[in-house]
Amino acid sequence: MRALFEKVELGEQRSLLVKHLIMPYFDVPWHYHPEYELTYIHRGRGNRFVGDHIEPFVDGDLALFGSNLPHFWRNDESFYQRQDPTATEAVVVQFSRELGDQWIRQLPEARSLAQLLTRSQYGLRFSPERVEKVRLPIYELLSAEGFDRLMLLLRILSVLAGDSEAVMLASDNYELTVSQADTERMKRVLEYTLSHFREEIRIDDIASVAGLAPAAFCRYFRKRTRKSFVEYLNELRISHARKLLAEADISVGQVGLECGFNNISHFHRQFKLHTGTTPLRYQAMQKNL
Repeated sequence: MRALFEKVELGEQRSLLVKHLIMPYFDVPWHYHPEYELTYIHRGRGNRFVGDHIEPFVDGDLALFGSNLPHFWRNDESFYQRQDPTATEAVVVQFSRELGDQWIRQLPEARSLAQLLTRSQYGLRFSPERVEKVRLPIYELLSAEGFDRLMLLLRILSVLAGDSEAVMLASDNYELTVSQADTERMKRVLEYTLSHFREEIRIDDIASVAGLAPAAFCRYFRKRTRKSFVEYLNELRISHARKLLAEADISVGQVGLECGFNNISHFHRQFKLHTGTTPLRYQAMQKNL
């Protein structure tokens, strides 16, 4: 499936749009739009896709996307199964390219904001400390109007511009004009992996989904995600394992099996590699919260 174009209805009397979303799961497909977008995830977890980048997201995620950068969020499977109407919550701020590329960039006092917007062409994820500083102002955008809303957005961007720990998401050689065929190929790979990560996925299998030879697929996936397919698969499995250890009343061994690890020792090694602790200790810590 190609990245879909989203028509953002700003209207003639405003340069930004603020939406408060509360729903069972995030249902916006892989898409792009000319407007800049700042999205705060108050509640929800899963995987965030930005350009050629994939990584888990949790409550408190805040990301900024530049113009025409494809992106979407996919919740964990449990969100689609339980159908809780308030399971996810987000605030989405979309502002015009004219505001970012013409007005802000012409002001010498807004140089740090202009640099922030330049970096956002690849997507930026902000540090938890910086997110906490802007969380309440982001919610204040919902009730602010007119010029007050615009000034509040600029103050938020100013705070985020000072985040030295902000992480660029898409790789610096990512092509914003990625071909339709390439987008569809990566979409097939990601959807298959998300649907089958609890099972054994051989490189031959996923390469076949991509329509490539195994060696060519390995090069293709690493070029677009900056990690091997096995590394991505293990990250996905460990992300699901953390969720099960925190929420499900099952043994550590069963968690490993539920996440696609047939070898319990391998599960322990991977879990400690990604979290810095053992599954059993992580489970105990979560139950004591």
